Amino acid sequence: MRLVKVLARIWKPIALIAGIFTVCVGGFIVTQGVSVFNGLYWGIITISTIGYGDIVPTNEVSKVFAIILALSTIGIIGYVVSAISSLALQAREEEMLGLDGTKFEGHVLVLGWTPVAQVALQELLQVGRKVAIMTRQQEQLTEIRTFVAHLLGSARENPDLKAHLSAESDVFVALGDYAQGAALKLLNLPKASEAIVASDDDARNVMTALILKELAPHLRVVVSVMREELRETLHAAGVTYVISPSELGGRMVAAAAIQPEIAQTFDDLTTTSYHYRMDEFPLTAPNPLVGLEFDAASDRVRAETGATLVGVARPRPRDGGKRIFDVVLSPPAGTRLEAGWYVLILSGADQIQKLRSWIRVPPGRPPSREPRSAGSTAGATQV
Repeated sequence: MRLVKVLARIWKPIALIAGIFTVCVGGFIVTQGVSVFNGLYWGIITISTIGYGDIVPTNEVSKVFAIILALSTIGIIGYVVSAISSLALQAREEEMLGLDGTKFEGHVLVLGWTPVAQVALQELLQVGRKVAIMTRQQEQLTEIRTFVAHLLGSARENPDLKAHLSAESDVFVALGDYAQGAALKLLNLPKASEAIVASDDDARNVMTALILKELAPHLRVVVSVMREELRETLHAAGVTYVISPSELGGRMVAAAAIQPEIAQTFDDLTTTSYHYRMDEFPLTAPNPLVGLEFDAASDRVRAETGATLVGVARPRPRDGGKRIFDVVLSPPAGTRLEAGWYVLILSGADQIQKLRSWIRVPPGRPPSREPRSAGSTAGATQV
Protein backbone atom coordinates (compact mmCIF):
# COMPACT_ATOMS: atom_id res chain seq x y z
CA MET A 1 0.00 0.00 0.00
CA ARG A 2 2.79 2.46 0.86
CA LEU A 3 4.58 1.55 -2.41
CA VAL A 4 1.40 2.30 -4.34
CA LYS A 5 1.13 5.70 -2.65
CA VAL A 6 4.78 6.53 -3.43
CA LEU A 7 4.32 5.52 -7.07
CA ALA A 8 1.16 7.61 -7.26
CA ARG A 9 3.18 10.64 -6.21
CA ILE A 10 6.17 10.14 -8.50
CA TRP A 11 4.35 9.10 -11.65
CA LYS A 12 4.77 12.56 -13.20
CA PRO A 13 8.61 12.59 -12.92
CA ILE A 14 8.68 9.00 -14.18
CA ALA A 15 6.42 9.94 -17.10
CA LEU A 16 8.74 12.86 -17.88
CA ILE A 17 11.75 10.53 -18.03
CA ALA A 18 9.84 8.12 -20.25
CA GLY A 19 8.95 11.01 -22.54
CA ILE A 20 12.58 12.10 -22.78
CA PHE A 21 13.75 8.65 -23.77
CA THR A 22 10.93 8.38 -26.31
CA VAL A 23 12.14 11.62 -27.90
CA CYS A 24 15.73 10.29 -27.82
CA VAL A 25 14.88 7.07 -29.59
CA GLY A 26 12.63 8.77 -32.12
CA GLY A 27 15.13 11.54 -32.81
CA PHE A 28 18.08 9.26 -33.50
CA ILE A 29 15.94 6.89 -35.57
CA VAL A 30 14.80 9.81 -37.76
CA THR A 31 18.15 11.63 -38.03
CA GLN A 32 20.47 8.63 -38.19
CA GLY A 33 18.27 5.73 -39.22
CA VAL A 34 19.43 3.54 -36.31
CA SER A 35 17.46 0.71 -34.67
CA VAL A 36 15.24 1.23 -31.65
CA PHE A 37 17.80 -0.42 -29.37
CA ASN A 38 20.70 1.64 -30.72
CA GLY A 39 18.59 4.77 -30.47
CA LEU A 40 17.87 4.03 -26.80
CA TYR A 41 21.53 3.21 -26.13
CA TRP A 42 22.66 6.39 -27.88
CA GLY A 43 20.17 8.49 -25.93
CA ILE A 44 21.25 7.07 -22.56
CA ILE A 45 24.98 7.70 -23.08
CA THR A 46 24.21 11.19 -24.42
CA ILE A 47 21.92 12.20 -21.54
CA SER A 48 24.26 10.72 -18.94
CA THR A 49 27.24 12.54 -20.58
CA ILE A 50 29.21 9.29 -20.69
CA GLY A 51 29.95 9.50 -24.40
CA TYR A 52 31.84 6.30 -25.17
CA GLY A 53 32.49 7.38 -28.73
CA ASP A 54 31.52 4.05 -30.24
CA ILE A 55 28.53 5.67 -31.93
CA VAL A 56 28.52 9.31 -33.09
CA PRO A 57 26.34 11.56 -35.24
CA THR A 58 27.31 11.50 -38.92
CA ASN A 59 25.25 14.43 -40.22
CA GLU A 60 24.48 17.99 -39.23
CA VAL A 61 20.88 17.33 -38.27
CA SER A 62 21.74 14.53 -35.83
CA LYS A 63 24.58 16.60 -34.34
CA VAL A 64 22.22 19.49 -33.67
CA PHE A 65 19.69 17.08 -32.16
CA ALA A 66 22.39 15.56 -29.88
CA ILE A 67 23.51 19.03 -28.71
CA ILE A 68 19.95 20.11 -27.89
CA LEU A 69 19.28 16.80 -26.15
CA ALA A 70 22.43 16.96 -24.00
CA LEU A 71 21.92 20.59 -22.92
CA SER A 72 18.19 20.39 -22.23
CA THR A 73 18.11 17.12 -20.35
CA ILE A 74 20.84 17.90 -17.80
CA GLY A 75 18.50 20.16 -15.85
CA ILE A 76 15.48 17.95 -16.45
CA ILE A 77 17.18 14.82 -15.13
CA GLY A 78 18.42 16.74 -12.09
CA TYR A 79 14.90 17.97 -11.40
CA VAL A 80 13.43 14.48 -11.79
CA VAL A 81 15.95 12.89 -9.43
CA SER A 82 15.41 15.66 -6.88
CA ALA A 83 11.62 15.38 -7.15
CA ILE A 84 11.64 11.61 -6.70
CA SER A 85 13.96 11.85 -3.68
CA SER A 86 11.84 14.60 -2.12
CA LEU A 87 8.59 12.70 -2.61
CA ALA A 88 10.07 9.48 -1.24
CA LEU A 89 11.32 11.33 1.85
CA GLN A 90 7.92 12.99 2.27
CA ALA A 91 6.20 9.60 2.09
CA ARG A 92 8.61 8.22 4.68
CA GLU A 93 7.98 11.18 6.98
CA GLU A 94 4.22 10.74 6.69
CA GLU A 95 4.64 7.06 7.52
CA MET A 96 6.63 7.96 10.65
CA LEU A 97 3.89 10.42 11.65
CA GLY A 98 1.23 7.79 11.08
CA LEU A 99 -0.55 9.88 8.46
CA ASP A 100 -1.10 6.81 6.27
CA GLY A 101 -3.54 5.47 8.86
CA THR A 102 -4.00 1.85 9.90
CA LYS A 103 -6.14 -1.06 8.73
CA PHE A 104 -6.26 -2.74 12.16
CA GLU A 105 -9.53 -4.39 13.17
CA GLY A 106 -10.70 -5.28 16.67
CA HIS A 107 -7.92 -3.13 18.08
CA VAL A 108 -7.64 -0.88 21.13
CA LEU A 109 -7.13 2.87 20.83
CA VAL A 110 -4.82 4.54 23.34
CA LEU A 111 -5.27 8.30 23.15
CA GLY A 112 -2.64 10.37 24.91
CA TRP A 113 0.81 9.41 26.13
CA THR A 114 1.04 9.61 29.92
CA PRO A 115 2.19 7.25 32.69
CA VAL A 116 -1.35 5.82 32.74
CA ALA A 117 -1.22 5.21 28.98
CA GLN A 118 2.20 3.56 29.27
CA VAL A 119 1.00 1.05 31.85
CA ALA A 120 -2.17 0.37 29.84
CA LEU A 121 -0.14 -0.22 26.69
CA GLN A 122 2.15 -2.62 28.52
CA GLU A 123 -0.76 -4.70 29.77
CA LEU A 124 -2.45 -4.76 26.36
CA LEU A 125 0.67 -5.90 24.52
CA GLN A 126 1.32 -8.63 27.06
CA VAL A 127 -2.03 -10.23 26.20
CA GLY A 128 -1.53 -9.98 22.44
CA ARG A 129 -3.79 -7.06 21.53
CA LYS A 130 -3.38 -4.78 18.55
CA VAL A 131 -3.06 -1.17 19.67
CA ALA A 132 -3.29 2.15 17.82
CA ILE A 133 -1.78 5.05 19.76
CA MET A 134 -2.20 8.75 19.07
CA THR A 135 -0.26 11.57 20.68
CA ARG A 136 -0.39 15.32 20.13
CA GLN A 137 3.35 15.79 20.60
CA GLN A 138 5.65 14.83 17.72
CA GLU A 139 8.67 14.26 19.95
CA GLN A 140 6.76 11.49 21.74
CA LEU A 141 6.51 9.34 18.59
CA THR A 142 10.08 8.11 18.90
CA GLU A 143 9.63 7.70 22.65
CA ILE A 144 6.58 5.48 22.13
CA ARG A 145 8.27 3.30 19.50
CA THR A 146 11.35 2.91 21.70
CA PHE A 147 9.14 2.00 24.66
CA VAL A 148 7.33 -0.66 22.61
CA ALA A 149 10.54 -2.17 21.26
CA HIS A 150 12.13 -2.33 24.71
CA LEU A 151 8.97 -3.73 26.32
CA LEU A 152 8.48 -6.48 23.76
CA GLY A 153 12.17 -7.34 23.76
CA SER A 154 12.15 -7.80 27.53
CA ALA A 155 8.84 -9.68 27.56
CA ARG A 156 10.08 -12.23 25.00
CA GLU A 157 12.55 -13.44 27.62
CA ASN A 158 9.68 -14.27 30.00
CA PRO A 159 8.22 -17.70 29.15
CA ASP A 160 4.94 -16.84 30.93
CA LEU A 161 4.36 -13.84 28.64
CA LYS A 162 5.91 -14.97 25.38
CA ALA A 163 3.00 -17.16 24.25
CA HIS A 164 0.46 -14.33 23.96
CA LEU A 165 2.77 -11.38 23.30
CA SER A 166 1.98 -8.84 20.60
CA ALA A 167 4.45 -8.13 17.80
CA GLU A 168 5.81 -4.69 16.95
CA SER A 169 3.66 -4.79 13.80
CA ASP A 170 0.62 -4.91 16.12
CA VAL A 171 1.34 -1.35 17.27
CA PHE A 172 0.45 1.71 15.19
CA VAL A 173 1.58 5.16 16.31
CA ALA A 174 0.23 8.41 14.89
CA LEU A 175 0.50 12.14 15.49
CA GLY A 176 -2.77 14.01 15.76
CA ASP A 177 -5.31 15.80 17.91
CA TYR A 178 -7.54 12.96 19.12
CA ALA A 179 -10.18 15.47 20.19
CA GLN A 180 -10.94 15.96 16.49
CA GLY A 181 -12.82 13.47 14.37
CA ALA A 182 -10.55 13.90 11.32
CA ALA A 183 -7.51 12.74 13.28
CA LEU A 184 -9.35 9.78 14.80
CA LYS A 185 -10.11 8.45 11.31
CA LEU A 186 -6.41 7.60 10.98
CA LEU A 187 -6.96 4.95 13.67
CA ASN A 188 -9.67 3.09 11.70
CA LEU A 189 -12.23 4.06 14.32
CA PRO A 190 -15.16 2.05 12.86
CA LYS A 191 -13.21 -1.20 13.25
CA ALA A 192 -11.84 -0.53 16.76
CA SER A 193 -13.39 -2.33 19.73
CA GLU A 194 -12.14 -0.32 22.73
CA ALA A 195 -10.63 3.08 23.44
CA ILE A 196 -8.57 4.26 26.41
CA VAL A 197 -8.53 8.04 26.81
CA ALA A 198 -5.65 8.94 29.08
CA SER A 199 -4.21 12.37 28.41
CA ASP A 200 -3.20 14.67 31.27
CA ASP A 201 -6.00 17.15 30.45
CA ASP A 202 -9.42 16.30 31.90
CA ALA A 203 -11.26 18.71 29.61
CA ARG A 204 -9.66 17.16 26.53
CA ASN A 205 -10.43 13.68 27.84
CA VAL A 206 -14.11 14.54 28.23
CA MET A 207 -14.25 16.12 24.76
CA THR A 208 -12.49 13.11 23.24
CA ALA A 209 -14.87 10.66 24.94
CA LEU A 210 -17.90 12.55 23.63
CA ILE A 211 -16.51 12.58 20.09
CA LEU A 212 -15.73 8.86 20.27
CA LYS A 213 -19.27 7.99 21.33
CA GLU A 214 -20.64 10.25 18.61
CA LEU A 215 -18.50 8.79 15.80
CA ALA A 216 -18.40 5.18 17.03
CA PRO A 217 -21.39 4.37 19.27
CA HIS A 218 -20.31 0.71 19.44
CA LEU A 219 -16.98 1.56 21.04
CA ARG A 220 -16.25 0.64 24.67
CA VAL A 221 -14.61 3.76 26.06
CA VAL A 222 -12.51 3.94 29.23
CA VAL A 223 -11.53 7.40 30.44
CA SER A 224 -8.92 8.42 32.98
CA VAL A 225 -9.71 11.68 34.81
CA MET A 226 -8.27 13.43 37.81
CA ARG A 227 -11.52 15.16 38.82
CA GLU A 228 -13.96 12.71 40.36
CA GLU A 229 -16.94 14.99 39.67
CA LEU A 230 -16.61 14.25 35.95
CA ARG A 231 -17.55 10.61 36.47
CA GLU A 232 -21.32 11.10 36.24
CA THR A 233 -21.01 13.33 33.17
CA LEU A 234 -19.00 10.70 31.34
CA HIS A 235 -21.26 7.84 32.39
CA ALA A 236 -24.25 9.81 31.14
CA ALA A 237 -22.50 10.12 27.77
CA GLY A 238 -22.27 6.34 27.50
CA VAL A 239 -18.66 5.87 28.59
CA THR A 240 -18.08 2.28 29.66
CA TYR A 241 -15.76 2.93 32.59
CA VAL A 242 -14.32 6.00 34.28
CA ILE A 243 -11.27 5.72 36.47
CA SER A 244 -9.54 8.31 38.62
CA PRO A 245 -5.88 7.37 39.14
CA SER A 246 -5.66 9.62 42.19
CA GLU A 247 -8.75 8.08 43.79
CA LEU A 248 -7.65 4.53 43.00
CA GLY A 249 -4.15 5.29 44.22
CA GLY A 250 -5.54 6.71 47.45
CA ARG A 251 -7.57 3.57 48.09
CA MET A 252 -4.54 1.36 47.47
CA VAL A 253 -2.40 3.46 49.80
CA ALA A 254 -5.00 3.24 52.57
CA ALA A 255 -5.40 -0.52 52.04
CA ALA A 256 -1.63 -0.97 52.10
CA ALA A 257 -1.48 0.78 55.46
CA ILE A 258 -4.30 -1.23 57.04
CA GLN A 259 -4.26 -4.57 55.19
CA PRO A 260 -1.04 -4.64 53.17
CA GLU A 261 -1.46 -8.20 51.90
CA ILE A 262 -4.87 -7.36 50.43
CA ALA A 263 -3.41 -4.34 48.66
CA GLN A 264 -0.55 -6.47 47.37
CA THR A 265 -2.98 -9.06 46.05
CA PHE A 266 -5.02 -6.52 44.11
CA ASP A 267 -1.85 -4.93 42.78
CA ASP A 268 -0.57 -8.30 41.58
CA LEU A 269 -3.84 -9.37 39.98
CA THR A 270 -4.07 -6.25 37.84
CA THR A 271 -0.83 -6.94 35.96
CA THR A 272 -0.23 -9.65 33.38
CA SER A 273 3.39 -10.03 34.50
CA TYR A 274 2.33 -11.59 37.82
CA HIS A 275 2.22 -15.38 38.18
CA TYR A 276 -1.55 -15.35 38.81
CA ARG A 277 -4.16 -13.55 36.74
CA MET A 278 -7.90 -12.93 36.71
CA ASP A 279 -9.82 -13.40 33.45
CA GLU A 280 -13.46 -13.10 32.48
CA PHE A 281 -14.88 -15.64 30.03
CA PRO A 282 -18.24 -15.26 28.25
CA LEU A 283 -20.85 -17.91 28.94
CA THR A 284 -21.53 -18.75 25.32
CA ALA A 285 -21.24 -21.99 23.37
CA PRO A 286 -18.98 -23.96 23.45
CA ASN A 287 -18.15 -22.91 27.05
CA PRO A 288 -18.78 -26.10 29.09
CA LEU A 289 -19.94 -24.09 32.13
CA VAL A 290 -23.17 -22.84 30.55
CA GLY A 291 -26.17 -24.10 32.52
CA LEU A 292 -24.24 -25.44 35.52
CA GLU A 293 -24.85 -24.28 39.08
CA PHE A 294 -22.04 -22.11 40.43
CA ASP A 295 -20.78 -24.66 42.98
CA ALA A 296 -20.76 -27.46 40.40
CA ALA A 297 -19.04 -25.20 37.89
CA SER A 298 -16.43 -24.23 40.49
CA ASP A 299 -15.68 -27.88 41.23
CA ARG A 300 -15.40 -28.70 37.55
CA VAL A 301 -13.07 -25.78 36.80
CA ARG A 302 -10.84 -26.84 39.68
CA ALA A 303 -10.84 -30.51 38.61
CA GLU A 304 -10.21 -29.86 34.93
CA THR A 305 -7.71 -26.98 35.09
CA GLY A 306 -6.68 -26.29 38.68
CA ALA A 307 -7.98 -22.71 38.37
CA THR A 308 -10.50 -21.08 40.71
CA LEU A 309 -13.96 -19.79 39.78
CA VAL A 310 -14.48 -16.70 41.95
CA GLY A 311 -17.61 -15.01 40.64
CA VAL A 312 -19.89 -14.00 37.80
CA ALA A 313 -20.90 -10.86 35.93
CA ARG A 314 -24.57 -10.86 34.98
CA PRO A 315 -26.68 -8.34 33.06
CA ARG A 316 -28.69 -5.99 35.23
CA PRO A 317 -32.43 -6.62 34.69
CA ARG A 318 -34.53 -3.86 33.16
CA ASP A 319 -31.56 -1.65 32.34
CA GLY A 320 -33.15 -0.26 29.19
CA GLY A 321 -30.91 -2.23 26.85
CA LYS A 322 -27.72 -0.61 28.12
CA ARG A 323 -26.03 -3.97 28.77
CA ILE A 324 -24.84 -3.06 32.27
CA PHE A 325 -23.26 -5.94 34.18
CA ASP A 326 -23.16 -6.42 37.95
CA VAL A 327 -20.28 -8.42 39.42
CA VAL A 328 -21.18 -10.98 42.09
CA LEU A 329 -18.33 -12.70 43.91
CA SER A 330 -19.07 -16.15 45.35
CA PRO A 331 -22.79 -16.04 44.44
CA PRO A 332 -25.38 -17.87 46.57
CA ALA A 333 -25.72 -21.63 46.36
CA GLY A 334 -27.98 -22.74 43.53
CA THR A 335 -27.04 -19.85 41.25
CA ARG A 336 -27.18 -21.23 37.72
CA LEU A 337 -24.76 -19.88 35.12
CA GLU A 338 -26.82 -18.50 32.26
CA ALA A 339 -25.86 -17.83 28.66
CA GLY A 340 -24.87 -14.19 28.23
CA TRP A 341 -23.17 -13.96 31.62
CA TYR A 342 -19.44 -13.88 32.27
CA VAL A 343 -17.46 -16.01 34.71
CA LEU A 344 -14.47 -14.63 36.62
CA ILE A 345 -11.66 -17.15 36.96
CA LEU A 346 -8.35 -16.90 38.82
CA SER A 347 -5.54 -18.96 37.31
CA GLY A 348 -1.80 -19.39 37.61
CA ALA A 349 0.70 -19.18 34.78
CA ASP A 350 0.85 -22.98 34.64
CA GLN A 351 -2.95 -23.22 34.45
CA ILE A 352 -3.96 -20.54 31.96
CA GLN A 353 -3.17 -22.57 28.83
CA LYS A 354 -5.09 -25.57 30.10
CA LEU A 355 -7.98 -23.30 31.14
CA ARG A 356 -8.24 -21.62 27.73
CA SER A 357 -8.07 -24.94 25.90
CA TRP A 358 -10.75 -26.46 28.09
CA ILE A 359 -13.17 -23.55 28.23
CA ARG A 360 -12.91 -23.05 24.43
CA VAL A 361 -13.85 -19.37 24.34
CA PRO A 362 -11.38 -16.45 24.47
CA PRO A 363 -11.32 -14.26 27.58
CA GLY A 364 -12.59 -10.69 27.56
CA ARG A 365 -15.41 -8.90 25.82
CA PRO A 366 -16.03 -9.57 22.13
CA PRO A 367 -16.01 -6.55 19.80
CA SER A 368 -19.26 -4.69 20.34
CA ARG A 369 -21.50 -3.34 17.59
CA GLU A 370 -24.38 -2.26 19.78
CA PRO A 371 -26.21 1.07 19.59
CA ARG A 372 -25.01 3.80 21.87
CA SER A 373 -26.58 3.65 25.31
CA ALA A 374 -28.27 6.60 26.91
CA GLY A 375 -26.22 6.33 30.07
CA SER A 376 -24.50 4.14 32.60
CA THR A 377 -24.20 3.64 36.31
CA ALA A 378 -21.08 4.06 38.41
CA GLY A 379 -19.91 0.88 40.06
CA ALA A 380 -21.08 -1.37 37.21
CA THR A 381 -19.56 -2.36 33.91
CA GLN A 382 -21.13 -1.69 30.56
CA VAL A 383 -20.54 -3.43 27.24
